[in-house]
Amino acid sequence: MFSIIVCSISPHKAEALRRNIGNTASMPFQMLIFDNRQVGMGICAVYNKMAEQAKYDNLLFVHEDIIFHTYGWDKILAEKLSEADCGVIGFAGGTTKYPLPYGWGSIKGFVHRNYIQDFDNNESRLIKDSSDEPFTEVITLDGMFLSARKDVWSKCRFDEQTFPGFHSYDTDFTTTVFVAGFKNYVCNEVLIEHQSAGSFAQAWYESELVYLKKWESLMPLYITSRHTAEEIAKKQCAMEYCSLRRLFKLGLVSRKEALGELKRFYKRYPLSIRTLRLIPKLPKA
Repeated sequence: MFSIIVCSISPHKAEALRRNIGNTASMPFQMLIFDNRQVGMGICAVYNKMAEQAKYDNLLFVHEDIIFHTYGWDKILAEKLSEADCGVIGFAGGTTKYPLPYGWGSIKGFVHRNYIQDFDNNESRLIKDSSDEPFTEVITLDGMFLSARKDVWSKCRFDEQTFPGFHSYDTDFTTTVFVAGFKNYVCNEVLIEHQSAGSFAQAWYESELVYLKKWESLMPLYITSRHTAEEIAKKQCAMEYCSLRRLFKLGLVSRKEALGELKRFYKRYPLSIRTLRLIPKLPKA
């Protein structure tokens, strides 16, 4: 049984989620919906506050724009959560964490996802690049869906002091759980739909820098059963390239800052063709 926690800014969406869960859950559940329209409390604070009120041992921190497509999803997740070393279960995550501002994701081969994504142009697409195993072990997870036992949350509470807003809480929480010795997973047995895409604005970037300051001394983090230290080191250049390309493309750094990052990238990887590929991505003056 689950206590389902929602930080809501849309009563209509929250009610739609409640109805959807009522139609797809196979066990009793508790809905804890916090109306954040007027209060504007940070999501970490909301999640901690609501988790303290949860009456069931299994918690689900979920965005209100999620739709469940699998009946009995709660039973499937509860069975996995009952494993003593299970940490957080979600539907999009990464198996590595380099000291770079790119959120929970990573490069191809290090990302695992299983969900339907809706886009602004009314397009919906199945995003699936996980393996055939029921659950794929990862380090970080996307915050649209984070499920954990109450004792795991109690040991690794959301860091509302360091992250008072609405970004990087998911990467930080799942990193905390991983470092504490639990295993995080992407679920491949249940299908959900996410009705909105993520946002990568300046506030997100600044929050990512705070996250890196907190955890950089432990990075790179990776799952040793899936990756070797040599593989991680070899992929460092590709990961830095992808991170810088995103920052340049989204205009999250000034042209002067971008030129500085480009020079540092060239010094680290003087033989890499990726330096030339980054030049057209530089922000305009």
